[in-house]
Amino acid sequence: MDDLSREEIIKEMNRRKREKREARERQIRKMKQMIAIVAVLFVVLVVAIVVIAKKASNKSEKVKSKSDKVSETDVAQSDGSSADGAKVEIIDDASKSDAAPEDFEIKMNFVGDCCMASDLQDTSEGTLLWYEQNYPTSYFFDGVRSVFEADDFTVANCENVFSDSDVGPRDKGDDIAYWFKAPTRFAKVFSDNSIEAVTINNNHTEDYGDEDFEDTKKALDAAGVDWGFRDKIIYYEKGGYKIAVVCVSYYDYEEAEGILPWLKTAVENSDFQIVFFHGGIEHVFYVEDWKVEACHLMIDNGADLVLGSHPHVLQRREKYNGADIVYSLGNFCFGGNTAPQPNRTIIYGYTLKLHKEGDKIELVDREENMIPCYIYTGDYNNWQPAIVEDEDIKKEIIDYMNGELEELY
Repeated sequence: MDDLSREEIIKEMNRRKREKREARERQIRKMKQMIAIVAVLFVVLVVAIVVIAKKASNKSEKVKSKSDKVSETDVAQSDGSSADGAKVEIIDDASKSDAAPEDFEIKMNFVGDCCMASDLQDTSEGTLLWYEQNYPTSYFFDGVRSVFEADDFTVANCENVFSDSDVGPRDKGDDIAYWFKAPTRFAKVFSDNSIEAVTINNNHTEDYGDEDFEDTKKALDAAGVDWGFRDKIIYYEKGGYKIAVVCVSYYDYEEAEGILPWLKTAVENSDFQIVFFHGGIEHVFYVEDWKVEACHLMIDNGADLVLGSHPHVLQRREKYNGADIVYSLGNFCFGGNTAPQPNRTIIYGYTLKLHKEGDKIELVDREENMIPCYIYTGDYNNWQPAIVEDEDIKKEIIDYMNGELEELY
């Protein structure tokens, strides 16, 4: 009995030890769980502190940026003006103030008279309209298309009608006259060769009267070619910078004065203004005095670049009051003559270099690039301008355009 009692006592002692051990293990597990929970909460707290600190830093940066803008225009008064009376612009759009400065370019090319037709719709073999019937549209600018494809936009002088009507030529009242009309399908000769826009303000787009002139506009629209005529101004925009091309004709100084309202409209609605005009005496290398004065008038009234056409030959360039003038771009792809002379022309390249910071764009520089070309290759007009490779001829054309030669041969 005593022995049994001893065994029971031992078992009871072991049981109590086991319970204490299990209780201690449970306590340890609880402590580990508590430590894990505390660790997780600590990590979450640290992350939250970092995020809050970053937001506070960003807010401080933005406040500082706005403060800097105000300090640049003096201390802002309570009525929104600076101490010198100038209005202080407060920019609310944080994305604009945070935008990184950006440099970009706008590359343009301009060419002269493109008469994409034959006199009185002549389709006999060898004429431009015969080529239109027998060659793809890519043929006509195949030698220069790569230049146009590499720019932002190209503008040409379109010197013909596009119409499928039976309307005959109108009486021009001249002893010697020419009339140029091509089918409407051929208007895509421009868009197919990366010529985005044309001026139709010249002495041939109305050869067949008002009805065919309206057909010309519709044909160009259908072909995806923008066109300019008087108050219908061509606009091109890139990166928030807007260019206007005002397409006009003037044959004397008084007529030039009459187009100033259209130039004023362009100045009010764009950042850079180009006047592409048609006028002057045909087939002369010199520039008439009135035309010099008229082009200067354009620049004095806001034009940044003035380009001329109509003489059928190149005429010199000039810089006036920081702006550029080319008095005549001459012929380019010209269906009105089987062998135009001299067989010399250019692609006039013009690049604007711009710097954008926030919502402000600054014109940093402008560059000319005259590419000497032939109007045609071979003995007769094959209606396909080509870039000049001969270095002596290239130099001759450039020297002439810079006023160092009086004539081209």
